[in-house]
Amino acid sequence: MRRALGSGVAGVAALAMLATGTAYAANGTYYSSKQPYIAPQQALDMSYSAAPEGYTITYTEMLARHGSRGLSSYKYDALLKLMGQTASEVDGFVSEEAEQAFMANVQAIIDANVENGYGMLTGQGATQHQGIGSRAYQRNKQLFDQAAADGGKIEYESSGESRATESGENFKKGFDQASGSALTDSYETPTAPAGDGDAAPFQKSPDTLYFHKTENPDGSEKTGEAADIASRYETFVENDETIANAEDYIEDVDASVTVSYDLLSQIFTEDFLKKVDDGTYSWYNTTTGAEDADEDGRDDVTGEDIRNCAIAGDPDELMAQYGEDICGETGKHITSVVDAAMDLYNLYIIAADMQEENTDEHAFDFDQYFTNISPEEGDVFAWILDMEDFYEKGPSYAGQNETYRIAQPLLDDFFDSIDERVAGGATAATFRFAHAETIMPFAALIGAPGSTQQAPAVVDPQSDADVYNYQNNEWRGESVTPMAANIQWDVATRDGIDPQTGKAYTPLVRMLYNEAEVPFNASCTPVAEGSTWYKETELKSCLGLEEKRVPTDEDPTIAVDAGASEDQQQGGDTQTGDQSQNQAGGEGSPESPESAEESSASDQPKTIAKTGAAMIAPAAAAVVLIAAGVTLVFVRRAKR
Repeated sequence: MRRALGSGVAGVAALAMLATGTAYAANGTYYSSKQPYIAPQQALDMSYSAAPEGYTITYTEMLARHGSRGLSSYKYDALLKLMGQTASEVDGFVSEEAEQAFMANVQAIIDANVENGYGMLTGQGATQHQGIGSRAYQRNKQLFDQAAADGGKIEYESSGESRATESGENFKKGFDQASGSALTDSYETPTAPAGDGDAAPFQKSPDTLYFHKTENPDGSEKTGEAADIASRYETFVENDETIANAEDYIEDVDASVTVSYDLLSQIFTEDFLKKVDDGTYSWYNTTTGAEDADEDGRDDVTGEDIRNCAIAGDPDELMAQYGEDICGETGKHITSVVDAAMDLYNLYIIAADMQEENTDEHAFDFDQYFTNISPEEGDVFAWILDMEDFYEKGPSYAGQNETYRIAQPLLDDFFDSIDERVAGGATAATFRFAHAETIMPFAALIGAPGSTQQAPAVVDPQSDADVYNYQNNEWRGESVTPMAANIQWDVATRDGIDPQTGKAYTPLVRMLYNEAEVPFNASCTPVAEGSTWYKETELKSCLGLEEKRVPTDEDPTIAVDAGASEDQQQGGDTQTGDQSQNQAGGEGSPESPESAEESSASDQPKTIAKTGAAMIAPAAAAVVLIAAGVTLVFVRRAKR
């Protein structure tokens, strides 16, 4: 089975977003999906456009990824510890000092994750969602104050995974503090609570928020249509030759091997590294380091339990006490220098999400290994990380939609929730908490900024041009799905009859991507030139799978008083002047990648910069990072 690569994060205090959607640090490093969340200046200023004249925001909904976390399980750290132990035995380190530093750093990050909990939010992740929750209230203060007065409800949903629910709990904490606890107990009572205590308000909704696996986070199996959708997706990704060959090509390019040797030669001898690549040395995530062919946690000959855990003890007892992620999957492995380098990269970049856990008791420093990595080499690491997410969870290659059609039930839920509210429902807001694996397909399905372009459908790639690459595709994990990534829709309605249709006025919707106001993709027409508001009927006809779209003959535009629409701002109840927007894009859906090329500047809303991603001034980003206690570093990788 081929290796599956993960994604990661890095950083520095001064951060800027390039027009291509790439977060680019002052020192030239690149990031992937472990990018810690940075609130855009637009969210801090509450400088959002007001709804068109006569319309009032009466509903809002959100999909969010969990916040910053530690290592998801005992794997990268486990494998590098095994590698280090072998190097100690065969004089594979370049020096005694290098050996001591490497082994101490690996053990320290293991200890930090044991204490924090593998797979759980870090202090940084909790703070991120508290801030998003507080700003969600502030942005729509009038809506929520009216809901409190009218007995309105808030609906909270979680995938059921602990870190997703914990993110929601922190979001609710920030929301409740900002609202003076006016809606603390005014939530829809879940039929399947995600837990007790603070988790009790959260409805477990794995069918719409954990759609990529047949097994739910609680260990139960999906049934019915949800099971069919997940099974079809899993089968496709595991067996598609175009994806497999593209991933193998990118991982095996000369640049990947070169940068891996450059990184690891600071620690290990050249002879030792060559023996990794020629198969003399390899490590699997078992207590013996040997391969578990059946991946059943038992030695294939003796039947001995060889499950590898972060601390010594009986694996079953440890998992009962600390959670199942305290012990790693036995199929994870290092069988090449690239494998080892990407594992080290994963530890390096996860440090950006573990600032509060990196303490004197178990302080670790992986920055030292990347100090001399050039911008070009950092680019290669990020490319390797991003390609797996892009091909398996994002737009992927032209002509297919299997990697994002799994998000259609979630899109249906977005529309259904709007319709229920407009029909008189008491739910004023729906807040959903999930994962990168939820955000990426959803963004691709709706053609969100940065997720509009597919790679060539080349089964046997021969050059970089045949695969996803940074030179010709704007997709970046760091901007599509950073930690705490979120997509929010605000819905505005008005009373009366629309003279254009002779029916009740159609609700209007605008989107915020990571709290920055953005247009929908270019196949959707806003209510007026330069506006980021769209009729719901228009969105139903231009978003999602072709067979699920609802054709409409309703004029997508409305008559707008120029003095009362997009030139106004929304900051809670405050109008503050000229509209300021930090993010834009919308090139066309992945199902029609050619629309990205055909769309010209004249096709875009005139008041919105056509960038495809957030534009954040370095100084502003530095202020936000420092205020959050974040010192960013680099990126990462995972293996199936």
